[in-house]
Amino acid sequence: MKAERQISASAQQVWSVIADGWTYSQWVVGNSRMRAVDKDWPLPNTTIEHSIGVWPLVINDRTIAEECKRYEGVVLLAELGPFGAARITLRLFDNADGCRVEMEEVPVRGPMSLIPDFAAELAVYPRNVECLRRLAALAERRQSSQAPELAPVSG
Repeated sequence: MKAERQISASAQQVWSVIADGWTYSQWVVGNSRMRAVDKDWPLPNTTIEHSIGVWPLVINDRTIAEECKRYEGVVLLAELGPFGAARITLRLFDNADGCRVEMEEVPVRGPMSLIPDFAAELAVYPRNVECLRRLAALAERRQSSQAPELAPVSG
């Protein structure tokens, strides 16, 4: 089950949030802090290291970029400590009103992978809807904070 959201920012602006690995904990629900971001994130095989949970119940894990198409989307492998791993696909579609984003998450390893895909997708759907709401807020804020170019002063 795909979560979708129309965002009133361009795919390039949404991409700038995704490509800034340090923002991950701001828009991905459950992440509490960032620990490291590879300098070439999100090119394939680069990683971000983050923590999930609330102190003192924190699990340190990482997310690996598997595929990356600038301004179009990414496929991520989110390692979930003892719970296994999930594959997250984010796709961006520019349109007249900004950008439509789709997010899909499926378990691929560990105990979570024993759950049928439909049930697992149904379980993470509300979380992914909230992730996209937060992603939209960040992208739209970046859009509104970009100062227009000033005309040269004459005279």
